[in-house]
Amino acid sequence: MRVLFLGIFLFFSQTINSNPVIQSLGDNEDYLYVNLKTLPIVDINLSLKQGSVSDGDTPGLTNLMLNVLMNSDINGKKLISYFENVGAKLSYSVSKETLSIAIRSISDLDKILMLSNVLNSSLFTDEIDDVGFELQKDKILRSISESYKKPDSLLESVVSEKLFYDTPFSHQPVGTKDSVMSISKKDIKAHRDKIFNLDNLEINIVGDITPKDSKRMINKLTNEFSRNEVKPLEEYKLKTATHHTEFDSTQTHLAVIIPAISRSDPDYYNLLVANYIFGGSGFGSWLMEEIRQKRGLSYSVYSYLSTYQNSGYLRISLQTKNESINLAKNIIREQVDKLSRFDVEDVKIAATKNAILRSFEMRADTNQKILNLISSINYLNLDLNYFENYKNNLKQVNKDSIKAALNRAMDFDNISVFTVGKSIE
Repeated sequence: MRVLFLGIFLFFSQTINSNPVIQSLGDNEDYLYVNLKTLPIVDINLSLKQGSVSDGDTPGLTNLMLNVLMNSDINGKKLISYFENVGAKLSYSVSKETLSIAIRSISDLDKILMLSNVLNSSLFTDEIDDVGFELQKDKILRSISESYKKPDSLLESVVSEKLFYDTPFSHQPVGTKDSVMSISKKDIKAHRDKIFNLDNLEINIVGDITPKDSKRMINKLTNEFSRNEVKPLEEYKLKTATHHTEFDSTQTHLAVIIPAISRSDPDYYNLLVANYIFGGSGFGSWLMEEIRQKRGLSYSVYSYLSTYQNSGYLRISLQTKNESINLAKNIIREQVDKLSRFDVEDVKIAATKNAILRSFEMRADTNQKILNLISSINYLNLDLNYFENYKNNLKQVNKDSIKAALNRAMDFDNISVFTVGKSIE
């Protein structure tokens, strides 16, 4: 038994540590597939390249539409019950740039085809009952009301509004109270018919299923999709702003935004290493050492690279006592200035690259993690040799390349600062 267990363990370890092979299904580069037979599981992600940016003059339309459709009745049963009855999982979400629906099922083709068919029926139903429609609208209105009471939610709204002022990115996916209240069932159906189309669709599949069966499943999922041409998202340049939102709390929430680059930019790998040292690695990073370890101003402070399809930024986040916010901002300014100079020893850079590589390998050790990765690869139009390219590009990073990238790819002259908290006179 011990030998058998060891053999299974070694097989599984070798499988997860090798690079997944990403394929296009047929000639469609928007349908990506990874065959994994380690578990009898199939994970599927259906993604539309139009999230809340497609709301038009009605913020929250896409989010309400998806919630209404996914909670509709099919032959007298709720959609979710079909999944629960066979032990499958269904999840869905709307971000600014995408609408996403995910399915996890055992690798039983008949069950997968049944679930695909019933999901398609739910998405294109014409029977939206008044009670269900009002229930979903009420849930969203309550969540919007609750967001006004939370400083972190307020901060996110302000960041979006100011950074992307007068663009479709400026509102949160849930929308506003007035806008959501104005949406009708007719609006839901019209918007559904507009954005659920093959020109707008990406599908990602990971697990124990053949390409042939994957294509059968896709046909079931998409047989009602239209073929309307969708205009690509416009490119928007980040605005620069300094803004404080007054909020009765003992702590102030802070976000500092430095304009940077999109994920597909070659300089991304240099910024990845620089950010890890700056604030992306937790303990050991410059920000954590200066803000928490030396001064105890905040329990957590961190930075990360956030990218949209056409742009990106480095964001620094923390929360601290209201009376400490000015000191925290001054320390962050000093550390940002240090980042722009980036006088870091080669041995530190080498150790950082190794740490990032180890972390990267752990991001591809389950079906779900691989699905998340290939969904991003698909959306950002990255090369299908992503895993090899990631490692090779990271190995090329050195001190000179980082300094050059920071100079090219980060706009240190247009930094935005946002705070939500109680002013201390």
